[in-house]
Amino acid sequence: MKQYIKVIWNKCRDWFVLFCIFAATFSYAMFQGGFVSWFLFYSFLPFGLYAVAVLLYPLKKWNVTRDVKLQPRFAGDHLSYDIHITRSSAFPVYMAAVKEEINFLDQEERTIYPLFQRNAVIPYKRSFVERGEYEFFTISIELSDLLGIVKKKAYYPLQQRFIVYPQIHEIDIPFLLAGIEEGKNEVSTGNQSTTLVTGIREYQPGDRLGSIDWKATARKATLISKEFGHYHERSMIIIADVISSLYFEERMSFLASMLIHEETKRKKVDFLLAGDAIFSPKTSEQSESDNLLYHLARAQPVNNRAFETEFKSIAIQKQHSFMVIVSQVTGTLIGQVQSKLSLHAKASIIVVKDEGAGLSDEETVIVNGIQSSALTIEVVNIPLPLSSKGSEGGNK
Repeated sequence: MKQYIKVIWNKCRDWFVLFCIFAATFSYAMFQGGFVSWFLFYSFLPFGLYAVAVLLYPLKKWNVTRDVKLQPRFAGDHLSYDIHITRSSAFPVYMAAVKEEINFLDQEERTIYPLFQRNAVIPYKRSFVERGEYEFFTISIELSDLLGIVKKKAYYPLQQRFIVYPQIHEIDIPFLLAGIEEGKNEVSTGNQSTTLVTGIREYQPGDRLGSIDWKATARKATLISKEFGHYHERSMIIIADVISSLYFEERMSFLASMLIHEETKRKKVDFLLAGDAIFSPKTSEQSESDNLLYHLARAQPVNNRAFETEFKSIAIQKQHSFMVIVSQVTGTLIGQVQSKLSLHAKASIIVVKDEGAGLSDEETVIVNGIQSSALTIEVVNIPLPLSSKGSEGGNK
């Protein structure tokens, strides 16, 4: 009941206030008489009538559109768009407050004074857009009378959504991948191997003499060739910390730069993102690569969990080399990485930090204590603008 009364009051409040002011000034003029009282009433009369006209004005009939002229794709890009307002009548609008309801910028309110103008353009610009998922919701316009006594508001739903991916940098990806490629076994990359026979078939022109199965040929009185298994280059695994808040934006930028690099696309690479859940798309198709970029754009650090806990639960097949991307080296992590290493496999830990930052004294002691030659440590510095450091993106 109270909520119902509140809704009725909000709709009738301005009318009630106007009625009270009209009644008060008119009663004062009638009972007091004289020049001053009637001058007061007639002086308020045009303002009051304009306020009534504002309340009766069909604000919802305005045509409001949003024209995005420059849409950001990667963090650091610019955003530029205009709000176009068109109305059919030339009703004198003294003041209109236009507010864009969005999830990533401060809901800045722009005030315009169109008076008799039927068209208005309101520009919006943002020089730096951070990583995240951004969405426009509605545009609200509020009219007011000359004295600010009454207000009329209308909403225009103009939903629009776009993704801003992490900033891309030039990184020597082939050098970083070479650290774990050196640990791969020598296996066939498509050529036939004589170590595994998967079946037999009739001899076809072009078959090698060594592939003929002489026993089967004698039994069937026709040439029979062996079918051999085909081995392919096995996957490289990249495991990334998407949990720790330390240098989080730098890691997202590094991962995005690695993902879109031609060297990564050319090789068979599996990405494991340890965050809210283990996210493991393969990059063999463009759509799957886009899904991973989308995940990087929306990822947020998880403060109540440790990467080492997630990494411990990841099972890595034997003889698979892998890369771990973090921003802090700990003794626990080194021990876990070494425990997952198998014969002839190698591992690489990429420590992503801000520009100019290096390993701390504690990290240096840990790295110097590594005895295994199968494990390498590389520090990568990612320069990011000041406005993006410590940001949590736009997907609130």
